[in-house]
Order: sequence, then structure tokens, then C-alpha cells
Amino acid sequence: MRLKIVTGAALSALLLAGPASAEGTHKAELLTELPATLNSPASMGLDSAGNLYFTSPNFHNEAMVKAGALEAPAPPAIAKVAPDNTVSIWYTFTADDMEPTSGLIGPFGITFGPDGNAYFADMQLWFGGTSRIMRINVEDGKAMAVEPVVIGTSFPNALVFRGNDLFLSDTVLVTEKGVSTTSGLYKFSLDEMNSGPVEVKPYAEGDADPHLFETFTSNGALTFGANGLTVDGEGNLYTSIMEDGTIVKTTVDSDGNLVDSEVFARGMGAVDGMAWDAGTNKIYLTDLAHNAVYSVDMEGNKSLLAQNPDTDGTGGALDAPAEVIVRGKDAIITNFDATGLTPDMVNQAADLPITLSVIRLD
Repeated sequence: MRLKIVTGAALSALLLAGPASAEGTHKAELLTELPATLNSPASMGLDSAGNLYFTSPNFHNEAMVKAGALEAPAPPAIAKVAPDNTVSIWYTFTADDMEPTSGLIGPFGITFGPDGNAYFADMQLWFGGTSRIMRINVEDGKAMAVEPVVIGTSFPNALVFRGNDLFLSDTVLVTEKGVSTTSGLYKFSLDEMNSGPVEVKPYAEGDADPHLFETFTSNGALTFGANGLTVDGEGNLYTSIMEDGTIVKTTVDSDGNLVDSEVFARGMGAVDGMAWDAGTNKIYLTDLAHNAVYSVDMEGNKSLLAQNPDTDGTGGALDAPAEVIVRGKDAIITNFDATGLTPDMVNQAADLPITLSVIRLD
């Protein structure tokens, strides 16, 4: 089954109408300031010990050098936030890790597998290389060898395991700005990745790679479709469709087969990263363009948790938030500090300080 979600003018108007006026029911506070060597905190994942990890592709190196915060560009890295909220750099990417054609690496989504290893998306679409899913083999909590387990896909973004199956959101399969964007979900088993790397053929409608699990058609306003991805306690998948401001629920049967997909929540802005939390049985997600964080219950009812106007992030104010994960009673947020995504994007500059925010849940 292939889901066609063409939302038309109504949701395009919601997306481009600007941020909501409410501040939300909670306040975003400062969890910690980050060094300039982690200048674009992006996606997050939790390990079995409760450590939180976030990727930093360091897209703001140039701004940090101009500001005098860096003497030279910092290599992309993954940082760890321990249960006591202390931050350390867990892994710094080396020349050996770079994609061979581009000589660069773009770490986006990250998750931990049932094997205890870390998996992340290397997004190469903007660099001219071949996008990959990479595995970091972990021993005693330490990052060891880095290796590709999937080669191909277009704009790999978020990753989540459902049992031994790894699902990946591909944000752009094909797009025509202002007309439509086709995006999708890929599915790879742990066994085949262990025997890999798996090679994915380029997307072509009517001749898709067999790993392509579901596709979505959105309005083309931003040329960004499927973005955030999470799975609930019953094994249902949820995908945020950035340019439509929606969440799509995909039902999967006990054998891992696609059953159905439907719009689950709507009426938000440029929805980005998200994660389901077992303690509250809710999904938490960010609106990158409008400096906002939402929660959505299992009936699809959304609640604006926090929102603020343009700031530099001082005091933990939201600063183009990319992703949110709940750990205990804390909803921890990466501030990606992106600019220029939509005509009404709240954030106007990539600047200091670089922060992680937190919302203390009731």
C-alpha cells in the first residue's frame, strides 16, 4: 500500500500562516550550554543505560569561526548526555569515516539497536555523495569501529527500531517545489545489515527498491516530507511530514507487514523530530520553523507545550528546536539553530550560545 497525502491549500496555509500566538503550557529552560565544537545539535537517541546521545553535523562552523568561538571548523561529532546531565563528546568523526566521494559526513538521526550498537543516518544529498546508514559498534559503552550497513537512499533522516527491523525516514525521494514532494519509509532487518552493507537502488515510481516500506505525497511547500519517526508501545509507526505540519500513523501487523497509514494529527508548522514516551503514552515533537514543542496523545490530540519568539537561546529559550526526547520527567530538546526554512521562520541567525533546552513535565 502506498499512502497519498495531498493536503492542498488548507494545510499549506496553516504552515505559512506563522507561529501560534500562545506560549504553551510549560516553559523551556536551560539544560546546558554546549561548546562551539557541537554547534548544530540535531537528532537524539537513548541507550539501555539511560544515556542520551545527539549528533552534531556542525553546519554552523562558519558562523562560529566568524564569531571567534572556533579557530577552525570542528569535525562532526556525537555527544553523550549522562543521566546527571553532564555532556561529553562520545565520538568525533575521522577522515576514515567520511563518505568516499564527498569527503564529508552528515550525521542526522541516531538510534540504538537491540544489539546495543548505535546506528545513524549519514545524509549526503547536500554534499554530492552517496547517503548511508552507519553503525558504530559499541563495547563497554565506548564507540569502536564505524561501518556502513546501508548504502543508498536519498535524504536519510530519522531512525527507529521495531524489534529487529530498522525503519528509516527518507525526507526527499522526489520533489517539485510548490507542487508535491514524495518521501517515504525504508525497512531493513538486522540480519541483512549484519551481512551487508545493503545497497538501495535509486527511487523510481513503479520500480521502487523492495526495502521501501511506505511512501507519502505532501504539498511541496518546503520540498521536505517525511522527517521525524517514532514507534509506540503497540508497534505502530508515526512519521512527521514536515511541509504538511502533520503526523501520519502507520499500522504494522505482527509479521512486520504494512496494514494501513492515515493522518493522525494535523495543524502544526514545520514538524521535525519526535519521540514516543512510555511514561506518559504521548508523542513529543518539535516545530523547527516556529520555535515550538508539542505533545500529542494517542487519540491524536495535540497540545502546545512551549513556544517563544526569536532569541539567541539564552536561558534555554527554544532556538529552532530539532528534536525532543523524554527522559524521566524531562523533555530534552536539541536547538539546531537553523534559519531560512520558511518565509516566516522565527529564528533569524545561527549564533551563540549553543544549547540544549528542557521542559519539566508534570
